Amino acid sequence: MTAAPRLRGAARREYRRLSRAADMPPPTHPLVTLTPGIPVAADDGAELLTDHWHAEGAGGQTLLIRTPYGRGGVAGVARFFAERGHHVVVQSCRGTFGSGGSFSPLHDEVADGQATLRWVRGQSWATDRVHSWGGSYFGVTQWAYCDGEERPDTMGIAISARRFDDAILYPGGGFSIDTPLTWAYALDMQERSLPRRIWALLRARWAIPRGTLATPPGEAVRVAAKADPQFFRDWVDHSDQGDPWWHPLRFASDVDTIPPVTLMAGWQDLFLVGQLADYAALKDADRPVRLIIGDWIHGDPETTVMGVREALAAFADTGKGADVRLEISGGAGWHEFEQWPVPTTTVFREFTADGQLALPEAERPAAALPYRYDPADPTPDAGGRTLNPFAAGRRDQRVREHRDDVLIFTGDPLPEDLVIIGEPGIDLTFASSNPRADLFIRLCEVDLKGRSRTITDVYQRLPAEAAPNESRRIRLSFAPIAHRFAAGSRLRVQVSSGAHPLHLRNPGTADPVRDHSRLIGSDQVVHVGGAAPAALTLPALDTSRAPAVHVPVAR
Repeated sequence: MTAAPRLRGAARREYRRLSRAADMPPPTHPLVTLTPGIPVAADDGAELLTDHWHAEGAGGQTLLIRTPYGRGGVAGVARFFAERGHHVVVQSCRGTFGSGGSFSPLHDEVADGQATLRWVRGQSWATDRVHSWGGSYFGVTQWAYCDGEERPDTMGIAISARRFDDAILYPGGGFSIDTPLTWAYALDMQERSLPRRIWALLRARWAIPRGTLATPPGEAVRVAAKADPQFFRDWVDHSDQGDPWWHPLRFASDVDTIPPVTLMAGWQDLFLVGQLADYAALKDADRPVRLIIGDWIHGDPETTVMGVREALAAFADTGKGADVRLEISGGAGWHEFEQWPVPTTTVFREFTADGQLALPEAERPAAALPYRYDPADPTPDAGGRTLNPFAAGRRDQRVREHRDDVLIFTGDPLPEDLVIIGEPGIDLTFASSNPRADLFIRLCEVDLKGRSRTITDVYQRLPAEAAPNESRRIRLSFAPIAHRFAAGSRLRVQVSSGAHPLHLRNPGTADPVRDHSRLIGSDQVVHVGGAAPAALTLPALDTSRAPAVHVPVAR
């Protein structure tokens, strides 16, 4: 047991950000003690190294954090909680930062989490209530608690989901290679020396894109990082929808085992759709759950500030406000609602042969708009919900929209603000010379200067059940948004058959993801007008019924 060491680097910056955030309670126990590297025995004997942060006489709550990214990385958060009278337990997942065993993502989190919870509750300093906290993989370890006899009393889960595979690896039936490759690259470098980490970061901008084009895709990490983690090859090998290999790695399937939980999501975060599915399941089961969604990408530091503030409010039992709190992007601020989905009215736009998004009217002339998809020159993603920090979020669409394999439909300048909240939808008639086709559709905002940026999108690998060039009617729902399209801006929809590497290029064959040795292009057609027009549906909000709320941010 030693006095808490001076914080350095990222931990110090995190602590300062929290200290400067508005509406945080002041420290009550400034003399914090750290007991580092406590070996906690897992059921198989592996020693899981654990830090205990606390202050003399602390009588608050116990906060448990399990992480594969190093205990020092959350030292700023741990110290901040401890200075407010709480016990904080931070543990390195097995096989990481000195903990015994080998790190095999997802596989050991139930057993190791149970062993850790038993240890925490057995300590002389343990408080009556144990809370778990954290986002991303920290959240995965929390969902795993729900599959054992020991559970936290509450959970604070940010940017994570119960079904890891469906949420971020295979949405729409393809393989989102950018996210798992970025993660594997980051894990490979995280315990290297500082000079080697810096070099790996510098080369990541070109190494990761190069890896996404590897053939076969299972070689992607080796090409990008000269590493070959088994978990990545497993994810490539088990990418068929419904593969039973994933069943034991889907946590908290019985929603009745889930304690009260606060879910924090981001409109531009890769876990968004999965988290909203979790929220819906908990609400349907009448489980206590709160939902907070900000205008965040994965890893946004404001999610930590918000998560700490919410946890402290839960400890003090001073949580306020409605069950759903949403930030409406586009500058409309935070609003509270009683439910999700939010009640809205529907706005329609139709696609025209000359590339317009127009108000509905009597039957328009039918037209067939062709484009060709070539997997050897895959349509780029230009932003989106990915872990890759060089590509995530609302990116400029200029390059993508100048390609011949992307159809563009643009509306007139909006006469007034239009707030869309929920899942926009799209109906269209589509045909392909190769039934094994993908559809990737993106909704964008074109600002007053003509810059187009992504707002939301949807990806679907179509079932190979149609004949070549057979037209089929398709309805898709975009990922949810809450966004204000400002007066004078324009709506734009892109229609394409790819967004590589946000979604791994479609080879045009029945070959599994682990192969892709053949690349076959295809000719696509989108039909507009006629008796079955291509149409965009938008859930519009009357903002006068959704008063804004003040949500403090870090200075």
